[in-house]
Amino acid sequence: MNLCRTILCSRSLALLALGFASLAGAGEVSAQVEDSLSSLQGQVLSRSRAEPVERAFVLLLVNGTGAMTDHEGRFVIQDVRPILDTVQIQYFGFTPAETTIQLEPGRVTNAVFLLSQSVLEVAELKVEIRRTMSGKMRGFEERRRKGFGYFITPEQIEHRQPQRSTDMLRGVPGVTVGASQALGPAPVHFRGGSTSRCEPKLYLDGQPMSQMAFDDITAGDLMAIEIYKGATEMPAQWATGACGLLVVWTKDGSTRNLKP
Repeated sequence: MNLCRTILCSRSLALLALGFASLAGAGEVSAQVEDSLSSLQGQVLSRSRAEPVERAFVLLLVNGTGAMTDHEGRFVIQDVRPILDTVQIQYFGFTPAETTIQLEPGRVTNAVFLLSQSVLEVAELKVEIRRTMSGKMRGFEERRRKGFGYFITPEQIEHRQPQRSTDMLRGVPGVTVGASQALGPAPVHFRGGSTSRCEPKLYLDGQPMSQMAFDDITAGDLMAIEIYKGATEMPAQWATGACGLLVVWTKDGSTRNLKP
């Protein structure tokens, strides 16, 4: 009997040790995955005065993601693939800047970017804006004709004259907009679906903005809005694991659509 108990005890200890080894192995795999990703952070300054540029768009073209600068011109883009990527900085009134940067696995890359003021003539600028708007609205109307999603047109935005961008989402079926905050943007959620509360992913002029709120977009810059409240509604070019999408098109074309 004592021998049996000894054998059972030995087996239990062996199984327990195996369980700990499995947990340790899983932790190592998770750490390896986390260590394989990279991050980019830094600051955008004007070249002439070395002053921070607020609300500039910092895009990683190869990774296909980006962020917007804060009042100090700072930004953070986390958890991206460690590759040789192209950084594009865009801000209305400034010449877009591009440079390549090597993102290292498991490291945070710090960088400072300088923007030069645009010297384009007014007539040339108007022509460029008209072309950008035409291209955006052509894709917008094509998707609207297919009957999937909810669309807010330039005419509706012009008629409503919103003070904040989220004003255009109030009253949209299935969309909940929280109370406006004096020091921050109003939260936006979708109702229904597999979860009772869905936080939609935001696309601005065709680019994903993971660290940007809807109210960070100036209401006067709004041109059109597309709302997709589930995977079955999403266009193929923006199909992701997100529970919903908010696709915003702006008048000035401060970011370009890389996926026509």
